[in-house]
Amino acid sequence: MNNLPEKPAYAVLFISEREVDPAPEGYPEMDDATMKEVSTIEGFIGFDVARTGKDGIFISYWRNVKAIEEWKHNKLHKAAKAEGHARWYDAYRTVICKIEHFDDFRRK
Repeated sequence: MNNLPEKPAYAVLFISEREVDPAPEGYPEMDDATMKEVSTIEGFIGFDVARTGKDGIFISYWRNVKAIEEWKHNKLHKAAKAEGHARWYDAYRTVICKIEHFDDFRRK
């Protein structure tokens, strides 16, 4: 995440289990499409992602709950979730957190 948002802000944690090697059929294309789509939503700030084998966490950052709700009801996002249930994920959970503090360090 390059730009830390002004507070308050929100983080949505998407914690998942899925096969990664090879990537499930259709997953990379849907991932690309949803990332392009989410970037058009006012209030989306950015994301961080980490994966170790089947276990992954995708953290998206938002200016407000209204933007999160807009993404939740987005047609493409709903289609991605349906495919995730049907084909891609073994398990996942979503957690929404209010961000109260940021601390950032990067060695140059």
